[in-house]
Amino acid sequence: MKKIYKIEVDCAHCAAKAEDAAKKVAGVADLSINFMTQKMTVVFVEGADEAKVLKEILGTCRKVERHFDIEM
Repeated sequence: MKKIYKIEVDCAHCAAKAEDAAKKVAGVADLSINFMTQKMTVVFVEGADEAKVLKEILGTCRKVERHFDIEM
């Protein structure tokens, strides 16, 4: 399942760091962050709990960029 989310991130470098970290979250098959559009595309692993994975992504991204946020 592929979904696109509106995000808030302060700079392109921070977006790249957040993307690298979030790609390693369990339940994520693929993930990309576009700083210019402030959007994150997530491809979930089949059968993954979307809410649980998003919570983990948010926590992981905030470890590298404390102002990172996902609008849900």
